[in-house]
Amino acid sequence: MLSGSIDAKVMEWYDNTFNKKPLFSKTKPAVTMETSLSTGDYPWERSAGDEIMKDYFSRFNVESESFDFVAYWPYEKGLLPNLLRPKSQKVANTEPKPLTIRMLIESAKAGRWLYS
Repeated sequence: MLSGSIDAKVMEWYDNTFNKKPLFSKTKPAVTMETSLSTGDYPWERSAGDEIMKDYFSRFNVESESFDFVAYWPYEKGLLPNLLRPKSQKVANTEPKPLTIRMLIESAKAGRWLYS
């Protein structure tokens, strides 16, 4: 299982469980405190982000009540353009907030999600 400090446990968990080698790459990306799951060179898509965060909250016993999934993985416009949608169903073009390994570590230390 995971050993060491919370910092090491979170880094090891992410690196071993979710940090995979991208297609056409010889190595997997280095995991740092600033590695972002939702932005950057290798962002996770929504369903993978959901899986990662559910595993994280469960594994590290972090209270997830204040976690806003949509802030980090906003809704996408999809195939149907906004022009054809009724006003009530229009999807705003929103950039995701970065969700970093540092945020996961700090929230694991606190036992609750610290960021809004």
